[in-house]
Amino acid sequence: MTGVDRIQKVRILKHVKGLPIREIVRRIGLSRNTIRRILRSQQTLFTYQRSNTYQPVTEQIREIIKEWIKEDRDKKKKNRRTAWRMYDLLSADEKYAYTGSYESVARCVREIKREIGLEEQEVFIPLTFAPGEAFQFDWGDVQVYIGNELVTLQLGIIQLCHSRYFYARVYPCQKQELLLDVQRRGFEYFDGVSKRGIYDNLKTAVKRILKGNHRNLQERFVRFCSHYLYEPEFCNPARGNEKGRVENMIGTVRRNFFTPTLRVSSIEELNDRLMGFVASYCRTKEHPEIAGKNRYEVYLEEKDKLIQLPRYGFDCSRERFSVTDTCSRVFFDENRYSVPEDYVGRHVMVRGYAEDVVASYDGREISRHKRLYGRKEQSLNPYHYLRTLQKKPRALKNGLPFKNWELPEVFLQYRKLLNEKYPDGDKYFVKTLILLRDWTIKEVVEAIKEAIEFGILGDSYLLTLLRQRKEGVVEKECLSIKIELSRYSARQKPAEYYDKILRNRMKLTEKEEVKND
Repeated sequence: MTGVDRIQKVRILKHVKGLPIREIVRRIGLSRNTIRRILRSQQTLFTYQRSNTYQPVTEQIREIIKEWIKEDRDKKKKNRRTAWRMYDLLSADEKYAYTGSYESVARCVREIKREIGLEEQEVFIPLTFAPGEAFQFDWGDVQVYIGNELVTLQLGIIQLCHSRYFYARVYPCQKQELLLDVQRRGFEYFDGVSKRGIYDNLKTAVKRILKGNHRNLQERFVRFCSHYLYEPEFCNPARGNEKGRVENMIGTVRRNFFTPTLRVSSIEELNDRLMGFVASYCRTKEHPEIAGKNRYEVYLEEKDKLIQLPRYGFDCSRERFSVTDTCSRVFFDENRYSVPEDYVGRHVMVRGYAEDVVASYDGREISRHKRLYGRKEQSLNPYHYLRTLQKKPRALKNGLPFKNWELPEVFLQYRKLLNEKYPDGDKYFVKTLILLRDWTIKEVVEAIKEAIEFGILGDSYLLTLLRQRKEGVVEKECLSIKIELSRYSARQKPAEYYDKILRNRMKLTEKEEVKND
């Protein structure tokens, strides 16, 4: 292709300087025909139109690709085969015998989509939001290693539309109480609420999609919106791009924080690290629309336009009543949690929060457990079973609540000493554990240490030491008699010994009777 600079020289030499074609050929180095074509066309640029060429390698698999595209036409976009996936399938399977490049496959896919009318470029309209006007929320799944196990978690992000300032947190699932929890935390992080909130048609928020923009909403979600005084709006079905700001942010967080796959010890550690990333990102990345300012600086300007938070946060829990079973457990979300033994057979209110499960009776909290997200799991507090353990001491050995009870080391030492001294040492150890109903574990630990130091074993000695400590007077002398007595043991005499005494007494009685006669 002839460059525009050479075309310029030819035109100047002919039309300005009036040189003949022979001289122009000598000076420029182009053929006579090319120079004549330049002078006749009066154009300053020549372009080359490439004709369609036969591509034997692509032609072999063209029908296969066309069939795949037709199969995927009725599927969701995320479930369709991409051009790269088609290339992998064609290259890996020997029956296709494809040895071409990915670019050939991609070009073939584009051509076929144009033929069947699938490649229609969507046009978007740029949006703008006033400060404090709206926020967007969305979920996205991410994968991390917790310990050595690869798990899929849910990333919730709430973003202010004007400043692009955002809050992010990870949860095990997308239940309604978690949707409310991440928003409440986000509002507190922003120190305010926008006038509108833009969502997908989440089942945890929308019961039913009606005609137009009307929605039948979940009652608790409506209460949440009313509490924070903002109006919810929902995208059209399958049109998540209507909240493109938060959609893009989820991709950004995935690429920049969760890639490569993280390895953490717990979700709590993961969320701490994630918040550090969020703060750093917003303070270092320039705002995409406002030059010279980062997202945090624009947020500080938007903050005054946000709706003020209410005096107290919304109770982001899901509640239900549960009857306490005979094992002193209540049921919530396919798992069981223990409550004190006094509530067996009673109807207990159970509230599930993002991190805790709380049981209450007559408005009073009776137990709190860390929430379980598996199935058929149990969280049992051993303190809830101490009174029953007093009646059934043998349950200490195989009782599930006591299997993983992490007691201080001194308890294990004390139990070992009891079993060495008494045949039924665990019975006395159970009595020691019963003391935890009325005394703190710290107080009992100190009493056990003193008992071991004095060389006395038994719950009565521990109770005496605990009472002395409570009164503020420790009198070791009052234990001295018990200490001395504890060194001796009364051995039971055999039955023959008592028979001998009785025989001697009977003989003496007979002699006295004979003497009296």
